Amino acid sequence: MKFTSRLGRKNIKNLKPCVHGGEVWEAASKLGLRAEEILDFRSSVNPLGPSKKALESINANLTHISSYPDSNSTLLRKAIANRFEGIRVDNLIAGNGSTELFYLFVETFMKKGDAALIPAPTFGEYERAVRKMCEAPKNVKPNQYFLFTPDAFECDLKGAKIFFFYNPNNPTSVLTPPEARA
Repeated sequence: MKFTSRLGRKNIKNLKPCVHGGEVWEAASKLGLRAEEILDFRSSVNPLGPSKKALESINANLTHISSYPDSNSTLLRKAIANRFEGIRVDNLIAGNGSTELFYLFVETFMKKGDAALIPAPTFGEYERAVRKMCEAPKNVKPNQYFLFTPDAFECDLKGAKIFFFYNPNNPTSVLTPPEARA
């Protein structure tokens, strides 16, 4: 009988955890603080908490908690399509945050042997998504001001199946100005 650890794909077994914030509970425990007393700048969460409108919507819909949500996000996709002219409902994908969506993107469009360009340093989940598909991404380095411009990608763009470009970049928070994106 084989152990399950021998059956898994090698690239999956060798994935390293991506730590990018949210460990406030452990830090609070170690420091004798409440999690609410810590500002965690490693994660992209609102330190002020959810908006009043979001809380009102949650409270108004608590009676639906026993039902599965609409897995197609039909009402949300229709609302977005109605708000933005020229976008069809069937061209919209809703997900549980951007992380789920870019994992789906990579799983859908990349295959073994495809190249991906990723700025470095940046949010670690992008590299993890690419490595999950059996590939090692090529890192693109910023200039001395931690700015990623199209020029930085240009020399490696040929042959790349996808490239990630974030604005502003995480964790540097540098915003690429419009004139540098042309």
